[in-house]
Amino acid sequence: TAEGEKYACCPLPPYLEESGCVIEEDENAGRPLRDVCFHLLKLYSDRLYELDQLLDPRSVTSDPLDYRLSWHLWEVLRALNYTHLFRQGVLNASYAAQLESEGLWEWAVFVLLHEPNTQ
Repeated sequence: TAEGEKYACCPLPPYLEESGCVIEEDENAGRPLRDVCFHLLKLYSDRLYELDQLLDPRSVTSDPLDYRLSWHLWEVLRALNYTHLFRQGVLNASYAAQLESEGLWEWAVFVLLHEPNTQ
């Protein structure tokens, strides 16, 4: 509004929408938590938008160690020539560890084959 007041709630991830949780922006607490769709819209409007926020598992699920959607979304973005993710190795290793802990070691190897840094 003209007075600088908020007129809508921040877009929260789906698991927080019904909880009535309101996350205030605090400059000392780091980045506020937003829904993955919000981050995709920001990326659409600014091609250099920070991908770490978009691929944070907490923007989709309440489990901060669930990298399923984050990894698959990163592979789609990579196919669209987005290359400015600095923590790609962490994302690959985290998802591979998640798969291995579920006994899906073959798929963990498949994920690690997407690592561009061979060392």
